[in-house]
Amino acid sequence: MKKLTVVGVIAAFCLAIFGAVAFDRLLRKPAPESSHSLALTDASPKVRFASNEPGAPSFDFREAAKKVIPSVVSIERYERGNTFFSSDNRLDETGQGSGVIFSSDGIVITNNHVVDGAEKVRVRLSDGKSYDATVKGVDPRSDLAVLKISAKALTPIELGNSDTLEIGQWAMAIGNPLGFDNTVSVGVVSSLKRSLPVQGGLLVDAIQTDAAINPGNSGGALTDTAGRLIGINSAIASGTGQSVGIGFAIPVNRVKDAVGDILQYGYARYASLGITNFRRYDGILADPEIRSQIAEITGSKDVPHEGIIVKAPPRSGTTSVLTDGAAASAGIHEWDVLLTLDDTTMTDTLSLNKFLMNKHPGDSVTVKFWSKGQTKRSKVQLGEIRSR
Repeated sequence: MKKLTVVGVIAAFCLAIFGAVAFDRLLRKPAPESSHSLALTDASPKVRFASNEPGAPSFDFREAAKKVIPSVVSIERYERGNTFFSSDNRLDETGQGSGVIFSSDGIVITNNHVVDGAEKVRVRLSDGKSYDATVKGVDPRSDLAVLKISAKALTPIELGNSDTLEIGQWAMAIGNPLGFDNTVSVGVVSSLKRSLPVQGGLLVDAIQTDAAINPGNSGGALTDTAGRLIGINSAIASGTGQSVGIGFAIPVNRVKDAVGDILQYGYARYASLGITNFRRYDGILADPEIRSQIAEITGSKDVPHEGIIVKAPPRSGTTSVLTDGAAASAGIHEWDVLLTLDDTTMTDTLSLNKFLMNKHPGDSVTVKFWSKGQTKRSKVQLGEIRSR
């Protein structure tokens, strides 16, 4: 394929969605072929599907697959460590994922969790040629990484537009699941704008698909029926670690922003309000005792029942408002409560992060907040936070 706990070499996370659901990263060292139980099937049926692309003719997936496969690569991660038979501190392959060729001169996109912690990274093309890769930059916040290999005349993938996606349209996932290179799976866009907290970041407005995605698909392509990239596969929801038809991809429009920033600045740029806030405080304003304590501290009444409290954690040694940030320019102080941004209600850390992930440094927004018994509005210019 402008957050997931690592277990072995598979990154995974758990999130309560209608009960306990395990979200598994898609990074795993390929198992030997003999460990897989394979069932032979007949030759691919000559069935043609009607495209859901506006004005597109009927088609099957063969042409799209031929177009995309040369643009999808295998990523091999190496780390230094001792083995049972040796203590020479040698480099050993510890995981494998997928990647997508972004430019003909050797720029490759993959997930940050595929290369995170690697001492050496190798990229293997669809034709079998292999190259050492340099990590140009990473964006843990969106789980993206940009690599560079010394190869020319590569076949870059065609970029699509994730803003025009519709639920129910066909989607094709291409990568190296379980070590099987150049694997194609087909499904539909199951849902849009899923926001999932993962380790070190947040998948905002993620594309959900039922195209089979398994460990090793991480960083691979999710495309439309024309072979245009619509997302980078990143995570699955599963109780088994394997595909159950719920996979998630980073929208290509977010990929464009992050990769463009990394290539230009060396890091991904995100909008910042200039406050620190923590999930541990989410929802605490619903507690009358908490509101009573804030009223006593601020010497005011009518503390809001909902919003984001601006407060650094105890004994953190830091202030909750950056002195040169947008919040400070708006007159926001510790113990104030953030209510809305551009009339979007701020209920918790996730709602704030979702709003800011869709903004850019320098954008102007209207902030509404409660401060010592008064509700105030102010126009502010968002600052910049670096993800690397």
